[in-house]
Amino acid sequence: MASEVPTSLLPGYQQIEEFGPDDEYEGEEEISYITLDLGNVEPTLVPSASGYHLIGLDTPTPFLQLQGTVFKGHHHHLLGTEMVFSEDRELQKRTVQHVANTEQRIIFKEVTLQPKSPSASPDRQEKPSEATEPSTTSESTAQGAVLDADGQRIDRMTGKAAPPTRAPRAKGTVKKKQSEPEDSSLTESRKGKEKADPDSDPMAAPSDADGTYEMDTT
Repeated sequence: MASEVPTSLLPGYQQIEEFGPDDEYEGEEEISYITLDLGNVEPTLVPSASGYHLIGLDTPTPFLQLQGTVFKGHHHHLLGTEMVFSEDRELQKRTVQHVANTEQRIIFKEVTLQPKSPSASPDRQEKPSEATEPSTTSESTAQGAVLDADGQRIDRMTGKAAPPTRAPRAKGTVKKKQSEPEDSSLTESRKGKEKADPDSDPMAAPSDADGTYEMDTT
């Protein structure tokens, strides 16, 4: 189960900017310890640093600066207890002494600070307002067109205006296919059939060119 992240280094206490009269405060002093976890940093960064800057220790996001490196941290409430020891300044003795216990830790992560972008100039701020004018004009034009269409419908319903007449439809022309040339022999035979008398006997004798017939008198 995840533990709740504290929003303050010392819950139950209130941060003040200035101290008032001494009578309003108790003379007892309380010391609290907290562990600073820098994570994976260069091994020579901490030993070579002669000092550090810690900002916003009692805020949800404290910042730590070591030389030119900046770290951003967040509070982490431990499930167990960490024991804090102090080392002897004389390396030959190598003795440690228990100082206190703590259940709070601040985990830091290296970040890069960048300057904020300059605010937009007044000229740039006026351009968007100018660009919105055509859209307003187009909206008013569209509303006017809708009102005109509604007015025309009402006039047609009340008989004030006649419905618009429709233009007559143009008759379509049908293209005829070009007839294919017929064979000359077939044409002549058709002409001969048209000239022949349908009542004539097919077995009758052919006539001469002058229209006379030959008769046998014997």
